[in-house]
Amino acid sequence: MRLLKDYQERLVRLTDERLAHILEHPEMADLEAALMETLERPTLVIQSRSDSAAELSYRFFLGTRVGDKWLCVV
Repeated sequence: MRLLKDYQERLVRLTDERLAHILEHPEMADLEAALMETLERPTLVIQSRSDSAAELSYRFFLGTRVGDKWLCVV
């Protein structure tokens, strides 16, 4: 398990199981660093509509495997 800091210096737990699940998706292969960057320096942060305790952090990346892509971290 990793402890990461988000853009507000809050600690976020990322379990090995969750990271493996995320990276299983073909469009997410090789984007582990982008995932961390999105958490640390999002372009946009939106409050979740379905979970008042969750935020959605977004950052735009050019030239991923599936082209230009918004990456979202919850």
